Amino acid sequence: MKALVLWSSRTGNTKAVGEAIYEALPCEKEIFESGRQPNDLSCYDLIYVGFWGYRQGADMPSRNVLSSLHGKKVAIYGTAGTYPDSPAAMSYLKSSSELLAKDNIFLGGFMSQGRVHSFHIGKRNEHAEKVHPMTPERLARLQEAEKHPNETDFKNAAAWALKMLEKASL
Repeated sequence: MKALVLWSSRTGNTKAVGEAIYEALPCEKEIFESGRQPNDLSCYDLIYVGFWGYRQGADMPSRNVLSSLHGKKVAIYGTAGTYPDSPAAMSYLKSSSELLAKDNIFLGGFMSQGRVHSFHIGKRNEHAEKVHPMTPERLARLQEAEKHPNETDFKNAAAWALKMLEKASL
């Protein structure tokens, strides 16, 4: 079994989760930033694709990777400022998995909360305030997100990665 771990990261969150996944895998493996992976992916039995949450889905480099895969077993992980078990997090995973061609096998997804770009907390323009008003609940969630990903998140990602590896081996 040979695995490929891909990550795309704006703040370092997804890269850190991807590295935790990579370190946990007890098989032959490689890790690359999305867009810098080898052109020929035929030697990989399982591909983990990591994204940072962007407009209710994956960021553009991750979207490009996900939509280009064919005939692969794929596991998708992501980071976002939202709670990992929230409907928004599930929406990120769902929309990302829907980018996969029908000939792929989607094994499952994992979300971790993570720090968000300072734009979301600091001074915001009028449009941003209309789209996502800064409510007390939103501010509390964003402040909690500043503490993530943490060691617990990395352990959870590693455990999930091992489950995906087991599923891929069946």
